[in-house]
Amino acid sequence: MKATEQQKRALADDGAIVVRGLFSGERLARMRAAFDYAVAHPSPQHGLAYAGTPDEHFNDYGNPANRDVHIAAVRELDLDEFVASLWGSEHVWFMGEELFIKKGGRAGRSPWHQDTSYMAISGPHMLNIWTSFEAIPERNSLEFVRGSHRGVQYNGSSYNDPKDPTKPLWLETEWPRLPDIEADRARDPASWDVFTWALEPGDALVFHSGILHGGAPVSPECPDRHTLVYRFYGDEAFYRPVPTGPSNYGYDTSTLNDLSLTPGQPYRSPHNTQLR
Repeated sequence: MKATEQQKRALADDGAIVVRGLFSGERLARMRAAFDYAVAHPSPQHGLAYAGTPDEHFNDYGNPANRDVHIAAVRELDLDEFVASLWGSEHVWFMGEELFIKKGGRAGRSPWHQDTSYMAISGPHMLNIWTSFEAIPERNSLEFVRGSHRGVQYNGSSYNDPKDPTKPLWLETEWPRLPDIEADRARDPASWDVFTWALEPGDALVFHSGILHGGAPVSPECPDRHTLVYRFYGDEAFYRPVPTGPSNYGYDTSTLNDLSLTPGQPYRSPHNTQLR
């Protein structure tokens, strides 16, 4: 399984692509088996995002106890080969998984954010493979700001204030606060170059971890969404520490930053798995 030249160019330039039928047939069943196992064996940090609000939904990520299950799925589906071909990278590392369940047709948008706000890593060789097990209309799909993976590194969203999705993650940083993209779009729909795709089961969104992305609400027309995300990095991924000090999310920077590395060094973490 190799990426096409068009896919490589679009991922590098726009920051996100859709890969139709990446998990069709038995491949989708294999992904669903990994997802179901992870839901049945959650990590200690699993829980309900925005608990007690209309936007409440299940979220879990990076469970070390389930790593072998996900790595087996990645290897059986040759995802490491596909990822390597997208970058032209000799090596590929698996960072981990994330799970989302939005049900009942009422959970709203996920806030706009960049995954790199929560990681001590940057560079061109970072990506997420995002797949849902239901058909997703365009208005319910994950949205992206074109080319933003090559732009400003913003502060993260704290994910704890539905009334203010730009509430900062990090309290002491030079990273600028997230823009209120939805407020801007309400005033002027063309204010941001936002793009997305409708999805069928088996389709996957593949995007750079640093691109601004958000959305993917459920609604009466698309009441349930079960999503599995796999994250990878390659040779051109570099250590870039996250801000130190307090956060609005309870993050402990000692678990994110690696004092044995200097900024700009190739990122190689003992917590990640080299696939090739």
